[in-house]
Amino acid sequence: MNWRKISLVVGFVAFLLALLFLSTRYLLRQEIEESSKIQGESEQALQEIVEKRVLYIINKGKDEILQYQITPVSDSTVFSLLEDLSQKKNFGISYRIYPEMGVFVESIDDLENGTDGKYWQYWVNNELPMVAANNFQVQEGDVVEWRFEVSKF
Repeated sequence: MNWRKISLVVGFVAFLLALLFLSTRYLLRQEIEESSKIQGESEQALQEIVEKRVLYIINKGKDEILQYQITPVSDSTVFSLLEDLSQKKNFGISYRIYPEMGVFVESIDDLENGTDGKYWQYWVNNELPMVAANNFQVQEGDVVEWRFEVSKF
């Protein structure tokens, strides 16, 4: 009779352990699925934030490249963002305003046009615009790059 009780108890304990094991696996799988869902939503939200920003690059040459993520306002221009950055990051810019054409950037962070035959040019989405920097409005997702290089034109 004792063996019968022991067998029942062992069987019951084995049943409980199996139930515990299966329920733990089920709960773990549910948690992984929920975590994956949250991660996917977070990645989507992060992508939406990145798409609303402007990647602003100042390429000084000689492997000295500064990169900033900026959220533009509705009337942001390439030049207004440069002015904001120069104040926030504490570097100087100099420029001239030509009434009929717009602003002409002469130096950024003490690198002056003409040094070693190099000049500041700005590019947007890897294209060289044919308007002054204060006349080019940036859009969400744009890549703006100031390059200090020998002019190709």
